Amino acid sequence: MREIEVKARIENCDTVCELLIKAGYSVSDPVTQHDRVFGLPGIAGDDDNHQPWLRLRTEKKDGNVRYIFTLKKSVTNQLDSIEHETDIADPDELLRIFTHIGYEPYSDVTKTRRKSKIGDIELCIDVVDTLGHFIEAEKLTTEDADYTEVEAELWATLNIVGVTAVDQITDGYDVLMRHVVDSDLNGSVSS
Repeated sequence: MREIEVKARIENCDTVCELLIKAGYSVSDPVTQHDRVFGLPGIAGDDDNHQPWLRLRTEKKDGNVRYIFTLKKSVTNQLDSIEHETDIADPDELLRIFTHIGYEPYSDVTKTRRKSKIGDIELCIDVVDTLGHFIEAEKLTTEDADYTEVEAELWATLNIVGVTAVDQITDGYDVLMRHVVDSDLNGSVSS
């Protein structure tokens, strides 16, 4: 399945959730997600990369823990991907598999996520450790969907809560976090 999304930085997740509720949409309880992303050695996480990425997500909600394996492969950019996802029972064994097939750690991101649904578009309202507050609008499409058409539909949906493309973020959380980590490492080396 192909997932097309748009992302924007927002000032406050609670404000967006309140606007959604006032507009008649439900908002889920918060879920904590810890994502460990793995890539092939030397492969940059940018829009030109069309290599598969592997993710192990640990999701915690109401005392329950769920482990989810995802394979992502960019189509036109980082926020437009073919995705395949499945629950797994043994996360440690999956990490050993990643290493065995030559993948290495790329990024480590923890966020608190709340979700809402407007038609067939899912909104993810996220507080991402170190990075801040964001909102994503996501739509599952056929693999041959028109990216520009879906992107316009997603921005129109975000306009419901006053979010426009002015605050657009074109990198995924994994790439944003990698930039922070690389920047911190470079800063400590040059200090």
